Amino acid sequence: MNSLLPDEREYPQLTGPAKPSLEKLAHQQIREHMMNGYFLPGMLLSENELAERFGMSRTPIRAAISLLEKEGFVESIRGRGVFVKDISFREFHEMFEVLSSLQLYSLDIAAMRKLDFDLPTLEGYLERQLRASAEDDYRTYYESGLLFIETMLHIVKNASMLQIIEQIKGKYMFKIISYRKLHVHTLPKPQQSGHFNKRIYQALAAGDLDEARGVVLELIEQMRRQFQSFDM
Repeated sequence: MNSLLPDEREYPQLTGPAKPSLEKLAHQQIREHMMNGYFLPGMLLSENELAERFGMSRTPIRAAISLLEKEGFVESIRGRGVFVKDISFREFHEMFEVLSSLQLYSLDIAAMRKLDFDLPTLEGYLERQLRASAEDDYRTYYESGLLFIETMLHIVKNASMLQIIEQIKGKYMFKIISYRKLHVHTLPKPQQSGHFNKRIYQALAAGDLDEARGVVLELIEQMRRQFQSFDM
């Protein structure tokens, strides 16, 4: 298999009493490589190569792959092996609509309860996102966009809603990053999310929650039109 992995082997230093199990570490490492665009849809994942790469036996690798399959990141094909699974545009669009709905809810609750958003933190994520766009840093760009939404949702103080974001952001990130990696020469710089987040932030800074809500709705409609061009 032609590997897209970087040559260097950089792993987190495991310090303190609570070290992760080899299974958990293998799961984290494989997901990290997916999030960074080193494992792309359709690629064969070899247990032997992964075990050698991460310096462990095939047993934790096999367990990690089983968990990734349950999460929807890989699929096993009898007689062929384990392959990185593509996330459909339909599923990606549904995840986007969930995120947008949570964002709208946070605005409605803020208006009803007269709550203030954490503007300094929102500004920090926005600046980070815009900077990442200029530097073609896709992962930081989309991570910052998700953290912008998550920060808005913190105003609701609902742990279950935050857990929803945690559950879908991995597949959401993998779809958009892998798609950009596969079409790096035909797609423009990522700008849409940053552009709309900037408008949302400006509306929140001005205390205009109705304007912020209108911007989110505008993005939802724009994304709906864009996804109509894909086979979902």
